[in-house]
Amino acid sequence: MSKPNRVLIIGWDGVDWKILRPMLDAGDLPNLANLMQRGAYGDCLSTVPSHSWCAWPSFMTGLNPAGHGVFDILEHKPGVSKRLPITYRSIKAPTIFEDFTRADKTSLALNIPLTFPTPAMKGKVIGGGVLPASRSYTYPTELQSELDAKAPFPINGMSWTTYRNRPDAFIEECAEITAKRQHAFEYLLDTTEWDFGVLVYVSTDRIQHCLMEYIHPEHPAYAEMSKTETAAKVRGVYKQLDDGLAELLKRTTDDDLVMFMSDHGHQACTRTCTMDRILKHLGYLEFGRGSFAFDLIRWGPGRRIARRLYDIFKLHGKISIPASPIDWSKTRVYTSVVSTGEGVSVNLKGREPGGIVDPTDYEKVRDEVAEALGAFRDPETGDAPIGRIYRKEEVLSGEFLDTAPDLLLVPAPFYSLTHARTMVEPADWLSGDHRLEGVVVATGPGVTPGPIAETAKLIDLGPTAMAALGVPSATPRDGKVLTSLVGEGVEFTVDGSLAGTAGEATDAGLSEDEEGEIEEHLRGLGYVE
Repeated sequence: MSKPNRVLIIGWDGVDWKILRPMLDAGDLPNLANLMQRGAYGDCLSTVPSHSWCAWPSFMTGLNPAGHGVFDILEHKPGVSKRLPITYRSIKAPTIFEDFTRADKTSLALNIPLTFPTPAMKGKVIGGGVLPASRSYTYPTELQSELDAKAPFPINGMSWTTYRNRPDAFIEECAEITAKRQHAFEYLLDTTEWDFGVLVYVSTDRIQHCLMEYIHPEHPAYAEMSKTETAAKVRGVYKQLDDGLAELLKRTTDDDLVMFMSDHGHQACTRTCTMDRILKHLGYLEFGRGSFAFDLIRWGPGRRIARRLYDIFKLHGKISIPASPIDWSKTRVYTSVVSTGEGVSVNLKGREPGGIVDPTDYEKVRDEVAEALGAFRDPETGDAPIGRIYRKEEVLSGEFLDTAPDLLLVPAPFYSLTHARTMVEPADWLSGDHRLEGVVVATGPGVTPGPIAETAKLIDLGPTAMAALGVPSATPRDGKVLTSLVGEGVEFTVDGSLAGTAGEATDAGLSEDEEGEIEEHLRGLGYVE
């Protein structure tokens, strides 16, 4: 069986079969439907936690989160109380792009979340995720000037909270940004002799967090909202992406392996939680002085005024918007995945700056809180907001297991474990949140058409691409080769002699002003309160 000449991976961030199926059935996505008809397709299981800032590093390294050390949107360093936005330098393991460069393969890494500061590689990079405006977002640096002249690439944008209760304006911006990024993707595919490409669209994720009632059949409001003019506009962005998919496929041949994928799925959401308030309710956490003032600037007019003042007086990176005022001297367990609520940790002596739990009591406290969280019920509905609870060693392994959340939480259907003002309440702007089941579709010379027979995981896609092109890895990866995509006998090889001696980055590569700017963009996306 012949090996592919090239590998192209096309990501629609957060897309889910439950969202795509109605559009496929209606004939709205003919190019994706054709890809499925010719290739293999199925679920692609994300990481735990399943949010993008954890999932994309797992994709880029082929490792579970404990192998690369990224668990949240804010970086946790033992013994340090202040947490700063994560960057590419927060990934503490070699990425697959280093292996492709070492093998003299040319890569395109375009808009992959968490690729800023842009890494050096043989190829071209457009940094993805939340970016500061003051610095080049490309590698090589001069690529930005080329794009500005030939195919401008807009950064950031599509903020859910900026367009709260204004869906039509939000959709308009999503469509405008997607169109410009599509043009840049096509330009770089046309002007680069590439071997391996990863191109990511994030408009799907942005839409699915706040407009799920228009496109997800399981959302209680779908029957009514799916028939509206706004729903047609939302579906229009997916049609736009499907048209863009056709343009990308024109730039491949039957001898290329093409993967269409998402880093996680999305479920409908009608209820939201605040994990710290649940922990307080259960007797494991206490808030300190300043809670009332914090709440004033966390929500509604106070939040808008605070953000405006930060802009007027250029306070980003100089004065932090206060974090949740926890009294650490009385707190035994706290939320350690603050962006999505998907992890909690014991306030352990010797590990946390204000730790109070003796290491000899660690297992006892962890078992108790796991049981309490499992038994917790939404006071209004009687339902369990948390669907599954894992001890970290049950789902994670690797060098950085010690810094992982002590318990990993998977939200139950219709629940988000963040974005609430109170302990549990009806969802406000949020109507969708992450779930593990993403998607994958593949065509190529070694692909077995039809439903994928094996369990496909996000961490498998990189090693599968490397095996397909005969690229050895300098380090072991957790992911395996998906034989449904490349055929039997295609193996992933590790050659330890190729490993470099580069040391771990000691900082995020951001100035204080850039840290503040990124943190404020994350607030606009609802990830940081």
